[in-house]
Amino acid sequence: MSNIACPLCGSPVKQRRFFSQGKPFCTHCGWNLQRAESSLNETARVPLFVFVVFVIMAIGMFWLFSSTGRDSHPLPAIAVFAIFALAGSLPLCGYFLVKRAISRAKSAPQMQGVQAQPVPDAFLQRIQSLPRPRRVGFRLPGAPAVVVAFAIAVLFGILIFAMTTVTRPAVPRDTAPFPYFVLFVPVTFIVLVIGIVLVLAVLKEKRRRPLIQDGEVAAARVLAQRTVVQGRTSYSQIDYEFRASNGQTIRNSERDLTRKVFEDMLIPVFYDPVNPARCAALCASYSRLLDAEG
Repeated sequence: MSNIACPLCGSPVKQRRFFSQGKPFCTHCGWNLQRAESSLNETARVPLFVFVVFVIMAIGMFWLFSSTGRDSHPLPAIAVFAIFALAGSLPLCGYFLVKRAISRAKSAPQMQGVQAQPVPDAFLQRIQSLPRPRRVGFRLPGAPAVVVAFAIAVLFGILIFAMTTVTRPAVPRDTAPFPYFVLFVPVTFIVLVIGIVLVLAVLKEKRRRPLIQDGEVAAARVLAQRTVVQGRTSYSQIDYEFRASNGQTIRNSERDLTRKVFEDMLIPVFYDPVNPARCAALCASYSRLLDAEG
């Protein structure tokens, strides 16, 4: 769970990422409350479906362990059933907790004097004051997860290699050797995926880098945010709007790599003053401003 700032009153807002349901909302001023309730209602059947599936799996695993170990103690079968049932109940518990928080926020008196326009953002103001060309670095969102996955794959290969080496039984001399290269398939796969992701990110930033270094910067207001499901993965898509220096209003849609941008927030957008439609939001970029972020 992480916190973001409410764009209307500046209060910290809890952003539930693990087994989360719906959008974040502010309990002080009511920001995003209606959208959060609508989003929660749209996904109401998902946690119940997950719970039913895990319960069925738990019953199946309990029956399997009980039938294969009738003479042994039933504690392992009960432990397996409890683990599966608990895992299936987590999304359902998260759904009811968010629903309860929304009900409390709706019944609580909202804070008075909250302005309808977003409050000025200190980070955005620092970016606007930076001299050009701006110092730009490179970042890869999700890098810790990639490192963990790579480490798990390496440990998995080492574990299997050690097990087959230590416990390998005696075999005839004419038997074909064990294909140890198969053990490194997970590691090779993850290395290839990381390489492809890095190459695509570098190519994308190569086109955006001139805008972020020397382009004009504007405060864009986020109009909508939605989660797009693409195969087995999902990403956050945002629609934003800003006014260029020539008075032209530009609207654009991009993928939010930070997953921390929602409706009514102000985000920095860099654009070409000659062609304002050529723009790039910082939250949709792999670049980071060294002097603004530290």
